Amino acid sequence: MRNGIVISGVSCLDLFLYDTSPLATRESLSLVNNTAYRAGGITSNAGRALAKLGIPVEFLTVIGNDANGDIMLDIWNNDGVDTSTVMRTDEAGTSLSVLPVYKDGKRGVYFCPGTNGIMDAEMLAGKNGENITRLEEKEIFHLGYPPLLNNLQGKNLTEFLLTVKKSGVVVSLDTTPIADDTSLPEMLGDSLGVADIFTPNIEEASQTAGLFNKLVKKAREKGMDIENVISPEELLETGEKLLTYGLPLLVITLGPQGVFICTGSEDKVSRLPYNIAANQRVFVPGYKVTGPINTTGAGDTFTAAFLTGLCKKVGSLSDIARFAHCAGATFVDLSKGPSTFEQVISLLPKMQVSEPVNEGLAEMI
Repeated sequence: MRNGIVISGVSCLDLFLYDTSPLATRESLSLVNNTAYRAGGITSNAGRALAKLGIPVEFLTVIGNDANGDIMLDIWNNDGVDTSTVMRTDEAGTSLSVLPVYKDGKRGVYFCPGTNGIMDAEMLAGKNGENITRLEEKEIFHLGYPPLLNNLQGKNLTEFLLTVKKSGVVVSLDTTPIADDTSLPEMLGDSLGVADIFTPNIEEASQTAGLFNKLVKKAREKGMDIENVISPEELLETGEKLLTYGLPLLVITLGPQGVFICTGSEDKVSRLPYNIAANQRVFVPGYKVTGPINTTGAGDTFTAAFLTGLCKKVGSLSDIARFAHCAGATFVDLSKGPSTFEQVISLLPKMQVSEPVNEGLAEMI
């Protein structure tokens, strides 16, 4: 019986600068209230949440043979993650991010790719493909942030996922945003035709669908984020376009607004080992967060919780989305912190739906 999730892709050591403000000029000074190191990237963010939620999780990534790599391994082991397939190299240093966290909970990122810049399919597959063979025992393989992985984009990404797929594991894919309508589709290549699950936020989804330029223009004119101005028709158009690539399950997050879930045709959905109905279009609103917030890693936590809901058969896709919203809300709320599976389940009846900023999306409930 398959069990557990393997997280692959970007890993980095994060240096947080808490409670600060954006620089007024390039050479100005901004005071910082506190600093802290934390393991970051898709591996750390999703892996930490999965372990907390009781899912066996293993990392398949590359870090440097340096002090930052030692710190990363210590943090990962303390989080309860299996690091036996984490590879180390002298070819590059462990990736480092510096993240100023602003007073409103938003954050910026200064990113040095390090080993992420040299990671490739051969490295991840391991000697004689041993890491791919290990996937035959796992339920889900989740790869994140191809735009930050120079050697896992386009054709290389697609071929690697095809190799992974031969193990019979469910393939889940996440990404990071780019600033236009063309770069991200080129980086993802034909990978959406291989992936079983795609979990972008609305910026990433619209960029992949070629609709970002239109939406960002509308958002800038109103001085708001895309999730606050997108219409139900535009959201549906984005989802329908992405489904044409052959996806069985598409999960588009819209920040505090909620999540839009689409499923493909019957033949596509049948690829998944879950009881999921075909041709669904479901919007599930997010939950209110009342405490001090830090949104760093919130999207990865939502995705980890959504995958957990699938593995643990929490219920319908709407039920799974609510579970993931609750896990995400407790994660960003600094007064609560990451929660166990049982804690999230117990909190669900007490959660309050976020007050809608986007009235159009509220009508989709």
